[in-house]
Amino acid sequence: MSYKSDRPSFQERLDHFVSVIRTEIINGIRQEGTYLPAESALAKQFQLSNKSIRKGLEQLVEEGLIQKIDRVGSMVTPRPKESITLNFGCPISLTTDFLIDELIAEFGRRNPGIHVRRITLNHLSYAQSAQEMISNGLLDVVAFNSPQFQEWTEEGLTSLLEGLDSDPDIYPIAEEAFRVDGVGYAKPVSFSPVVLCYNKRHFQEAGIHEPDSYWTWSDLMAAASKLSKSRGRHGIYFLPASENRYPVFLLQGFGNRPKGIGGSGLNENVQEGLRALNELISSREVFPNYWAQGNDETVQLFAEGQVSVILCTYFNLNEFAHLPLEYDICPLPSLQRGDPQKTLLLSIGMALVRHSKWKEAARRFVDFLASEDAQNVIRDRTVSIPARKASAERAPMDGLKRPSRYWMFREMFPSFSYHRDLGLQIKDLRQFTKWLKEYWSDMIDEETLRRKLEELYRTGLKPGERSTAANENGIP
Repeated sequence: MSYKSDRPSFQERLDHFVSVIRTEIINGIRQEGTYLPAESALAKQFQLSNKSIRKGLEQLVEEGLIQKIDRVGSMVTPRPKESITLNFGCPISLTTDFLIDELIAEFGRRNPGIHVRRITLNHLSYAQSAQEMISNGLLDVVAFNSPQFQEWTEEGLTSLLEGLDSDPDIYPIAEEAFRVDGVGYAKPVSFSPVVLCYNKRHFQEAGIHEPDSYWTWSDLMAAASKLSKSRGRHGIYFLPASENRYPVFLLQGFGNRPKGIGGSGLNENVQEGLRALNELISSREVFPNYWAQGNDETVQLFAEGQVSVILCTYFNLNEFAHLPLEYDICPLPSLQRGDPQKTLLLSIGMALVRHSKWKEAARRFVDFLASEDAQNVIRDRTVSIPARKASAERAPMDGLKRPSRYWMFREMFPSFSYHRDLGLQIKDLRQFTKWLKEYWSDMIDEETLRRKLEELYRTGLKPGERSTAANENGIP
């Protein structure tokens, strides 16, 4: 991506070279027994010296992916004839979220008879893609984030997965995302709350105190206005229709409601949450009229200094790990001063396909990704939070640029909520997203939006829950 700098450092170019070759070997683009191009050709392609190319090739040799043949070249290492190939379905984002290709390579070194093929699943129809491939015997392991697994459960597909034992060394809240009727169907690897990320230098230049956990959204609006006037740029941005962003305003409106009850949309606090959201994104002074195609574009705007504050996850912070960017994070503001903090939690876990042909090998791969060694790689090489407590809370071993408040997630656990705590199914949340976009486009008014949300809760609840939730929220 262009925001990583116009002149990438030597280490970034070397890491890019190793990553590209590693990924091509793991995914079978470079076939076993074939040879890589000559060192001079690779040097020209990746804008590195021959000496640097040799250094990168040495790393690939250590990983067991290639062999150096004297006076011939670098050959992709043949796999044992008895090797097992595991098909692993996952989103492309895992390559940056926690360096999944490096973890696959390490697993291969430790298990030379098992080859893992990473298969990118369609993020727009993730559950459907995974279901079709599993039904056709084409997946052995599949990754889920928490909303994807919620949809999987709502579609009645948990029978396609193997139940997994709980791990006492993994944060319990990370396991909760993948638990149904007391059974865990995915082993957590990483998790992150949605947090506020801000440019420290922008705040200093504008003479504004940095945000803290006492801030309300009104405080943020006031600070964003000052930032915009001081710098001639916008103060804050996030993708308005992102289902991993705007639901925090609903969650904060629900406050301390018991899980599973949800709300009708008539509750005044819920309406207050929507009003705070609408006020923020409709203020063109502080919030740009920019419809990003994804969260990557939001990160790009922040990295380029186009905006001073974004809503993001720890996963997104990996994009800043090598940039000369002075930034930090803090918990999201609340609706009213003194309100309990609420934010959205995203967890990523690995599920074992029940009818996998290679179930024991697949189980070994899932267990490895949650193991101490793999979790320490995530801690040392990324800014993401490992799901294993001891790994997450150990001091890192390298010099990545991390926010000074990295550790604040340990104090935020009481504020964490999953999408399911909204009381809506994923399909209903998508419907509400569509109505929100219609409202923001002046196609429907606020009263219509409110009535639609009320009806969504009425029809979306199970019959046994409907009367209880209706009474608690004032629905006749």
